[in-house]
Amino acid sequence: MTFYEKYPQLQDKAFLTQMLTETVFTTMSLEDQQVSKDKVEEIVLSLLSSDDKLESSKLIKDQIS
Repeated sequence: MTFYEKYPQLQDKAFLTQMLTETVFTTMSLEDQQVSKDKVEEIVLSLLSSDDKLESSKLIKDQIS
């Protein structure tokens, strides 16, 4: 069984965006890092649309810092 067969909802971009946004926002809040949920969602969307994984990781560091 493949990963996407086991978790087909992860292929839905809206579901994945919501799940990642909530997870990142909540984790950052628990660590007392104040970033707006809108900003987190913007970063998540930009990463999901990016094909270059290395560029994506650099984008995260640049936008959160």
